[in-house]
Amino acid sequence: MTDCAGKDSWPELVGRTGEDAVVIIERENPRVNAVVILDGTPTTGDFRCDRVRVWVNSRKRSWPEVVGRRGEDAVVIIERENPRVDAFVVPVGSPGTTDFRCDRVRVPVNSHGIVVELLELAKLHARL
Repeated sequence: MTDCAGKDSWPELVGRTGEDAVVIIERENPRVNAVVILDGTPTTGDFRCDRVRVWVNSRKRSWPEVVGRRGEDAVVIIERENPRVDAFVVPVGSPGTTDFRCDRVRVPVNSHGIVVELLELAKLHARL
């Protein structure tokens, strides 16, 4: 029987690249082999405690090119490039929830309505 000891969950990796997740997972638990799986790929239903599947998708999740543009323009670009998200303008420093939502992008703008921060959407799951 395989030894299932060691760390078996990495919620802190949500939003990281699949390649980064593999390195971190295998460093933190050398007993497992981490494998990147594209979302939607068929997989077996068997459980193996020596394997971690890192689920990623191919949709765009970062928009550095909108920094310096009008917030409303950024919303249009983001929703066009990833139709599964709802993007909306928020003033920099405004209060907001801290929950993770893979279908939401807040577009932080300054007092002139210009995007001032790098925008990213996390959509990576590290699970057994």
